[in-house]
Amino acid sequence: MRKKIRWKRRLRLAAVLGLVLGLWIPPAVVSAQGAAETVRSGEGTPTSTYTRDYQADGIFRLRLSREMYLPAHTITASTLGLEETLEGITDLCCTEDGTILLLCGGTSRLIRINPDYSLKDELIVTDSNGEPVDFTGAGGIYSDPSGMIYLADTDHARILKLDGNGRVLGSLERPQSELIPEEFMYQPAAVAKDPQGYLYILSRGSYYGALLYTPEEEFLGFYGASQVSASALDTLSFLWEKLTSNETKKAASVRKLPYSFVDFDFDPEGYLVTCTGNTGDAQGRSNGVGQLRKISPNGENILYKRGQRKGYLLSDYFNFLEDTVVFQESTGSAEYRTQTVVSVAVSADGFLFALDSTNGMIYLYDSECNLMCAFGGGLGSGAQAGVFWTPVALALDGDKCYVADYGSKSITVFDPTEYGLCFRNAQRAYLEGDYEEAREKWEWILSMDRGNQQAYRGLAMASYNAGDYERAADLARQGYDYAVYDLSWRALLSGWIARNFVWLLLGAALLVGGGLGGVLLIRKKRGQLIKSRKGRLLLMVPFHPFASFTDLKYQGLGSWPIGLALTLLCYGGAVLKNIGVGFLYTYVSPENYNALYTLGGTAGLLVLWSVCNWLVCSMFDGKGSLKEVYTATAYALAPLILYTFLEVLSMRFLPLGAAGVLSGLHTAMVLFTFFLLSIAILTVHEYDFFKFLWTGLITIAMMILVVFVLFMCTILLMQFGSFLYSVYEEVFYR
Repeated sequence: MRKKIRWKRRLRLAAVLGLVLGLWIPPAVVSAQGAAETVRSGEGTPTSTYTRDYQADGIFRLRLSREMYLPAHTITASTLGLEETLEGITDLCCTEDGTILLLCGGTSRLIRINPDYSLKDELIVTDSNGEPVDFTGAGGIYSDPSGMIYLADTDHARILKLDGNGRVLGSLERPQSELIPEEFMYQPAAVAKDPQGYLYILSRGSYYGALLYTPEEEFLGFYGASQVSASALDTLSFLWEKLTSNETKKAASVRKLPYSFVDFDFDPEGYLVTCTGNTGDAQGRSNGVGQLRKISPNGENILYKRGQRKGYLLSDYFNFLEDTVVFQESTGSAEYRTQTVVSVAVSADGFLFALDSTNGMIYLYDSECNLMCAFGGGLGSGAQAGVFWTPVALALDGDKCYVADYGSKSITVFDPTEYGLCFRNAQRAYLEGDYEEAREKWEWILSMDRGNQQAYRGLAMASYNAGDYERAADLARQGYDYAVYDLSWRALLSGWIARNFVWLLLGAALLVGGGLGGVLLIRKKRGQLIKSRKGRLLLMVPFHPFASFTDLKYQGLGSWPIGLALTLLCYGGAVLKNIGVGFLYTYVSPENYNALYTLGGTAGLLVLWSVCNWLVCSMFDGKGSLKEVYTATAYALAPLILYTFLEVLSMRFLPLGAAGVLSGLHTAMVLFTFFLLSIAILTVHEYDFFKFLWTGLITIAMMILVVFVLFMCTILLMQFGSFLYSVYEEVFYR
C-alpha cells in the first residue's frame, strides 16, 4: 500500500515538473524561417517579431523580441458589406483625411474605406462624357494633398488623373521626347509626388529610373537609375569580349543590366526612397543586396549603414533581408525562393518599412539601416491574422501600417504597441542627437526586452555625454557599440594616465635603466649571460641571421625541443590574439571560436611547410634534413612570436585609433620574418635566392595539394562511416 502511495506521489511530482518545464520558455535565437512560421492564431494575437543582434565577428543572430506592431483589424469584402470579394488587389494608399484607397486592378475597381474601416463608397471611374473607364491591369494608386487621385493604368500605358468623384481630368501617356529610348516600354506601375510637386512615375521593367515631371507636368527625363556594380574580373571580361567578339558571340551574349525599381516613397526631407524587388543571384541561393536606396537630387544613392567599428557601408552592398533563402517543397516540386521587396513606405519620423512578398515579412528600419524589428510571415500560406498569402502593397497612416494581400483578398491593419511607440521615439531622439531625452525611454525598453542592443547603445551614448565613462563603456560593450566604447575608453585611459603620471614616469625610467644595465652586463660577460650555446643562438637570429643559421647547419646548434616550444608559443599567441585581447580588438565570438582551426593555421602550417619543403628540396639537391628545416623555420618565426605577445598585451589597453599603427608594425614584422625564413632555407639547403624562390613556390603548391587530399579523405571517411551506420541500422531493425 505504501509503495502505491509513493508511486502516485512520484507521478504527481513528475507531472508538476513537466508542466513547469512546458510553461517555461527560455530566450531563444531563431532562424528567419522559424520566426516567420511561429505564429499564434486569432484576431489581434501577436505574430513572431524578431530582430538582429550583431556580435564581435560582425555576423548577426536573429532573436525573438517584443512586438512593435500587432494585427488589430482585417478588412475584407464581408466587413465592408460588399457582395463581391476584393479580387485582384494590386495597391492601396492613404489620403490626407485618413481614407484608404484600395485598388483592385485585376477587376477594374477602386474602393474607398473610411478611417473606421467601414465602406465609404466604390468609385466609378468615368470620362468627361460620364462613360465608365476600364482600368483592368492597373498597378498603382496615389492621392496628393489636394485630393487629386493618380491611377497608374499599367496595361493601358497611361496615368489617369481623377477628381474626388472618380471623373478623369486628364492622362499622362508615353512622353514624346528624345530622352526616351526607342526600345522603352511605357508601363506605369507606381506614381507619387514629392513635397515640391514634382511627379515621379515608375514604369514596370524599366532600368532607366523613374520618369520625372515638373509641377506643370512637363517631362524632364529619367531620375535615379540603379547602377551595375562591376568588379575587376568584370572589367577584364569586358575587354576580352571586345577583343574576341564576333557576330555569333554577340548573338549569344547576355547583357548585365541594373535592377529596376518596383516601388518608392518620399522621406520627411523629400528624398526618394526606392525598393528594387528581387536582387537575388541567378541560382536563387542568395537574396542579394541593395534592396533599398535613397536617391539624392543628383541621382546618387545616399542611404548608408554605420559600420560596427568605423566608417559607413553604402546600402548597395547591404542585405536588408535574410541571409538564408527558404527552401520550399510543394506538390511535385521543391525550390529555393528568394525574397522580393514589392513595396516600401517611409514614416513621418523617417523610419523605413519594406514588404517582402515571398516570406510575407515586414521589415522596419531606421534611417541608418538598423533593423528595429521584422514581423508578419506566412511563407505564402498565411491563414491567420497578421500573416499573408501574397502581400502586394504597404501603406502608412500615422502610426498605423496597412498591408494589402492579393491572395487572401484582404487588408491587414497593424497598430503599434506601447513598446513599439516608445522604441521608435527613443531611436528617433537618439538619431537626432538628443540622448538625454531618450534615456528614460531606453531604461523602460530594457525592462521590457533585456536583449535590445539599440537600448544599450542609446544608454551608452547618454552616459558618455553625462561624463559617466565607466558605465558608458560597460553599456557599449553589451550593445556592441565600438564607437562609444572607444570614446569612453579613451577618456578612462586619459584620466588614469593623468592620475598616475608620476608613477608611470618613474616606471619608464626604471625600465630604461634596467634595459641599459642589462645590455652593459651582457657586454661585460661578452655574451655569456646565457650558458647554453643553443639558447644564445635563438637570441642572435634576429641580429645576425647569416651567422646564426650557418651555426645551426654546420655546428649542430639547432635544438628541436626549442623549435617545438616555439611552435607551441606560436599557437598560444594566435589563440590569445583571437580571444585574449581587449573588446575593441576582438573579432571573433568566444562561443563560436574553435581553437582547432587556429592550431591548423599555426602549428599545423609550420609542420606542413617543414615536411613539404624537405620533400621538395630533396628532389632538387637540397642538403637540409627534416630536423634542420623544421628547427630553422621555428627559429625564423621567433621575432614574430615575440611581437604577437607584445601586440596582445598592447591590445588590452590601446584605443581603436592605434589599430593602424599595430597593423603596420605587424606587416613589417611579417616581412622581416619572411627575410629570416629566406636566409634559413638558403643556408640549410645551400641554395641561391632564385632556387629558394621557385622551390618555395613548389612547396606552397604541394601544401595546397596535401590539404586538398586530406580534405577529400576526411569526406570519404565520413561517408564510409555513414554507410557502416546505415548497414548497422538495417541489420539491427531487421
